[in-house]
Amino acid sequence: MEKEIYKSQINSINSAKKYLKKCYYDGVDVTMSPFCDFVLWADCIGNEKIKSLSNQKILSLNLIINYLKEFLSILKNSNYIKNNSINIKKKKINIIYSYCSKDNFNSKGEFYDRYFNIGSKKEGNIFWFLISLDNYVPKMTNNVFIIHKKNSSLNFSVFFKLILKNLFKKNIIHNFNNTIFFSNKFANFFYETFKNCNFNLYIPYENRPHQNAVIKMAKKISKKNKVYGYYHRMPEPLQLEMIYKLKYLDKLYVCSKIQKKVFEKYFSWPLKKIKIINSLRYVSFKKRKKIVFLPYNIEDKNFFLDKIKLLLELKKVSIKGFKVSIHYLNKENKNHLNLKEKILKINLIKRKKILDAPVILGEPGSVAAEMLDTVGKVYHVSNRNLNIFSENIWKNIKVVKISDSLYEYTKIKKENFLNVNGKKNNFIKLLKKNKFLN
Repeated sequence: MEKEIYKSQINSINSAKKYLKKCYYDGVDVTMSPFCDFVLWADCIGNEKIKSLSNQKILSLNLIINYLKEFLSILKNSNYIKNNSINIKKKKINIIYSYCSKDNFNSKGEFYDRYFNIGSKKEGNIFWFLISLDNYVPKMTNNVFIIHKKNSSLNFSVFFKLILKNLFKKNIIHNFNNTIFFSNKFANFFYETFKNCNFNLYIPYENRPHQNAVIKMAKKISKKNKVYGYYHRMPEPLQLEMIYKLKYLDKLYVCSKIQKKVFEKYFSWPLKKIKIINSLRYVSFKKRKKIVFLPYNIEDKNFFLDKIKLLLELKKVSIKGFKVSIHYLNKENKNHLNLKEKILKINLIKRKKILDAPVILGEPGSVAAEMLDTVGKVYHVSNRNLNIFSENIWKNIKVVKISDSLYEYTKIKKENFLNVNGKKNNFIKLLKKNKFLN
């Protein structure tokens, strides 16, 4: 079982690297193309591309569908604007390029950054350059620039102009899509805002194309500008999107020794690029033992329900008292709410013994690592090898296959997946170390 999982993951890593190398020599910008962005947790081009590569296929129906979605999304994503055009008087500043939504702002328009645990009121020499996830922009802001949609209307004029501009260019599928379009738009906004500044740029880095576009623009403004990526997530089974691509990132901060080892050994990160720090995002964790975690995407509700029932039958336990956690971006999604309701009803057979660990359904994201650090054990339901932890890659866990698509992870070493020290001022210390604080 372990050999099969490990082999499929190594094959996927090698296939991804081979494809990136081919694209690079063909003149494709691998840091920007959605075909080179191998995100396993989302329904996207990169996810479908790695499936095709693993199956030694050039195309698949889902890949074509995802590209058409990307292509047509340009119509509705042409109306991005930036809310603030104030002049920055300081010549040496710190910039954070990140995301925001309404709940990040208080009534005074002050922004609180949850990735770095710092607010816009606290430090006057930090400027935020943010993408609004819900299109909310407060009336008053302090040191904050927000990219948001002016409206949701379809812009056919821009769309057809872009078609004419890109129709006969080389590598058209890599260069003409929504990802490239909005990435370049964000980068141009960044240039207009900070072109006269010297700065240190901080990003909650996930190797996203739009992040890479802004990083390259930062270096275009001046090669002296420093760019620091912070991998804010906890370790995940297979982090294919984090294959090293962009040389312009001066430093990548990670929050554990094992994460550093995996990035260097499997995803080709240079040793000098990565540094271990305490988490900036997480101060501490609660022990969330009685929870079933739903996946970001639900493909088959009955599959998950059947596997939960099988787990309870094999263990002779119930999930009485368990809660169901929905990803915050899917809180209002009817499909997720329906699955939650059905899971809560799975207690037809009354048993005194309660399941001894949380359950994760589908792509585990960062949750599995969190559960292992806090509870020490977690159950995982998945029918895709790329979503399952491998003992050969992650040396601090034991993986047991309970049944088909049903796994048990147990932490076997004291080494944590994430270093937390209970302090909220870790980012301030990092700013002081890298200068440009005042």
